Amino acid sequence: MGCLTSRLLHRSAVHRLEDPVLISDEAPGNHMYTAVALCNFSPRRSDEHTILLGDRLHIISEDNGMLTVRSTSTGPEFFIPHNYVSKVHNRWLFERITRKNAEQLLMLPPNYSGCFLIRESQSRPGSYSLSMRQDGGHVHNVKHYRIHQLHNGWFYIHQSHYFSTLTQLVDYYSRSSNGTYCQLTEPCLLHNSSTAVAHRPTPVTIQRSSLNWRDLSRSMVQSQLNGSNQESLVSEGLRETMKAYFYVTESSECED
Repeated sequence: MGCLTSRLLHRSAVHRLEDPVLISDEAPGNHMYTAVALCNFSPRRSDEHTILLGDRLHIISEDNGMLTVRSTSTGPEFFIPHNYVSKVHNRWLFERITRKNAEQLLMLPPNYSGCFLIRESQSRPGSYSLSMRQDGGHVHNVKHYRIHQLHNGWFYIHQSHYFSTLTQLVDYYSRSSNGTYCQLTEPCLLHNSSTAVAHRPTPVTIQRSSLNWRDLSRSMVQSQLNGSNQESLVSEGLRETMKAYFYVTESSECED
């Protein structure tokens, strides 16, 4: 008992991802991690789908630095190196990604101002950083905030508010009423490589008229205007306009 207590007391105050720094939303016993692709990965076979940066993946198994993953949309399994993907916890805690990775992911559509993720700090190993997209007018960039940690393990960005878990920190800065400079909207949005393109209506085909106005006489035009069938070479709107024109000109010719 004494040895266990000693280990707990001398444990590093800096939390790792496997420590209880967040309230997990992953189902108990579910070993299929959600992950995100950190770069494009071309398949070996031509009949397989390409994994793209930002694609949502499921990690099925891990073996000697290689992962078996499945796209959440396409279904086929891929065997790829572990450094091509990042595990995602609670939708916003990303493992082993760089500052550049964070910026690339947050700048992908459909992310927008306020979308965010938390990652391990590159400059201070063992600590965390908050990366948040910030749009202003036509300028889109990603801002990074250092998440400080006290000796007792509590976290803070600004010294006015302290949190025992990263989840509490995220919840606070996600409230629209907190009036802080760091306003979070939702976690970094991942996408699927096979997401169907939004349905677009079939474009209307417009047939070029074979009617040459220079070869027509007034009587031929009037015959077109008087036609009521659908084979008429003159549209209904144009027919009405031209009828009014002929009516006015004919009235003028009758005047002295």
